[in-house]
Amino acid sequence: MNDKNNLIKKAYLALSVGQIHYRTNDCVDGIPLILLHRTPSSSIMYEPMMKEMINDRPLYAFDTPGFGSSFDPQGSPSMRDYCDWICESIDKLGLKHFHIYAHHTGTHIAAEIANAWKDRTLSLMLNGVAYLDENERNSFREMTSSSVKRDIEGKYLLETFELMKSLFPKYDSKLVNTELLGAIRSIKGREQAFAAVWDQDFKSLIKTIDTPLMVMSAIDDFFHNKMEILKNDLEATETVSLGESGIASTELHARETVDLISSFMKKVEASRARLQSQ
Repeated sequence: MNDKNNLIKKAYLALSVGQIHYRTNDCVDGIPLILLHRTPSSSIMYEPMMKEMINDRPLYAFDTPGFGSSFDPQGSPSMRDYCDWICESIDKLGLKHFHIYAHHTGTHIAAEIANAWKDRTLSLMLNGVAYLDENERNSFREMTSSSVKRDIEGKYLLETFELMKSLFPKYDSKLVNTELLGAIRSIKGREQAFAAVWDQDFKSLIKTIDTPLMVMSAIDDFFHNKMEILKNDLEATETVSLGESGIASTELHARETVDLISSFMKKVEASRARLQSQ
């Protein structure tokens, strides 16, 4: 029996500052797809999509430093630091050109990569884009800045469970448990990543990037209303609304998401091939 669970491989890359953990497949044909996760999850959130794409092209889903099984950053890393760590990982894998699909926090890292490597990033597909001005970023900073207090009674475990449960449209024990485990593992990593997200002027950064861009969002996502604003500012952007799924559209709408991004990548690759043949 062809068990797709067994076809997703796990491995580590040794960087100058620590180890990066990632999930991948055995496919060698096609232009690779990089997958960057949300906070507080890890590359595990991409397993449903990876199973749908197991033979489509090379897939690399990284655990951002501070999450999953990757190393824990010191101090207060900037979004450029996260970008540099993922870029070093991409170079370690020998990937010359690639597409990126990213979700929430991952979209901020993806934008930095596309800005740094304009010729190597063939497309950006971003889900849940915080297209915010400075005042809006500061409001979200206040909402996410409270640190988790690990009390002796373990109340923080229940508080974290309730928070994770609230992020989904309805209770799904597997999804909530996976998100809970990610949140408990990344208590410090969450603080670091959110601080870097709100420090970054994503709204200005994305306007400097010429890479083909697709933006999608669940209709009940925090940032769904920002899609049309972004579309008005960047007319060439393709936008798509996904069904109700809270923060979990990549898991709950995996097949639909894969169909959308596969079509977009093929279109970008065909356009690139035409330009190269002229």
